[in-house]
Amino acid sequence: MDKLNKVLEKYLVPIGSYLSSNKYLQILRKSMLAIMPLTIAGSVVLIINSFPFIDNVVPAAIMTEVRSLLGIISSVSLSLVAFYLAGVVSYYYAKEEKTEPLFAMIVGISSFLILTPLTLEVEGVKDLITNVIPMSWLGGKGLFVALITGFLSGYVFNTLLKKNLTIKLPSSVPPMVAAPFRILVPAFITFLVFAIIRYAFTFTPYGNVHTLFFDVLQTPLMKLGASLPAMIVIVIFIQTMWFMGLHGQSITKAVILPVWEAATFANLAATQAGLKPEYIFTTQFHDVFMPIQFTSLIIACLLVSKSVQLKSVAKLSVGSAIFNISEPVVFGAPVVLNVMLLIPWVLVMVVFVLITWGAMASGLCPYPTGAVIPWTTPPFISGYLATGSIMGVVVQLVNFIVGTLIYIPFVKMYDKQLLKDEQLQVEE
Repeated sequence: MDKLNKVLEKYLVPIGSYLSSNKYLQILRKSMLAIMPLTIAGSVVLIINSFPFIDNVVPAAIMTEVRSLLGIISSVSLSLVAFYLAGVVSYYYAKEEKTEPLFAMIVGISSFLILTPLTLEVEGVKDLITNVIPMSWLGGKGLFVALITGFLSGYVFNTLLKKNLTIKLPSSVPPMVAAPFRILVPAFITFLVFAIIRYAFTFTPYGNVHTLFFDVLQTPLMKLGASLPAMIVIVIFIQTMWFMGLHGQSITKAVILPVWEAATFANLAATQAGLKPEYIFTTQFHDVFMPIQFTSLIIACLLVSKSVQLKSVAKLSVGSAIFNISEPVVFGAPVVLNVMLLIPWVLVMVVFVLITWGAMASGLCPYPTGAVIPWTTPPFISGYLATGSIMGVVVQLVNFIVGTLIYIPFVKMYDKQLLKDEQLQVEE
């Protein structure tokens, strides 16, 4: 036990600490959280519009009007997620640098639009339509460009501000008037940098930055990051971090979230177009089908434990587990640094990945639709909302039963030790 703890502390804890404290990953994490209300709002529209049997209950004329009314919400939320993300990343970059967050956000959005083609190719029309912004690059397809633009514009803009490359007005000028002049030079130079990048890409076969990143970077990363081996490695790392007392999801998602979110938006676009979603492994796959392990552990403790500690912790953790909050059982059992629970703690998540992937790959359960389901949504409700099918609930139920059965023998073993210790304390 001591040897294992030392190995984990030596190699994994430094990695986890770095990932959780890294400035750029913190900015990324905050930015993704900031746009979550937009994605949830758009997802609610998707769920309403595609709710099973709704066309059999609500008259077609009414549903047509409802979909027309709600469609604009989806268009200005999910369809513009990259547009917002570029500004939000720039905003949080400036917050970290303690400069001008609001102006940085405006500069970030403008820089993103500078890189975005202002032409649109329409089927059946010979010439390109000019002076329009294609919506396709403002949504999920432009996600990686938005991230890079947000960081790069934030770096250039804030560096210039800190170097005092600004227009300084007399102190008598009101701050509200002086502020725009202060950021004028940094903003212009930042725009110039992105304009040069845009111009340079016109000489490449891709024509623009978006096409290059989508074809060369985003699509391959989505294939790699949203794959079965990658997901297994990710959940093992997450669980190991939790075992060491670090928040595994927060650490890992800072790195993998852009890939999962891009896959999510790709599935969403396919669902909205009436097509089958392409990716199994998305943010919803993890947030909907994996957290059931906490409930499995709690139920296993309630079923077989005799010690006061496990019984008490399990009872107190039921309420939080309904909303996928794990801390009471993780730190109360505890799971942290508890070698007796390490094997099932990791194994259950790997098994959940295999079961869920197998059900979806075989066609038994639909892929995630792209609807963004808050991770606190209770199990079984979330399974239905994420897949639009009762089979999502069935898969969650199977995961729950299998997870509980895996935990039971290990919980029994651990409980015997706790019970023995409690009896010794009573005798003393």
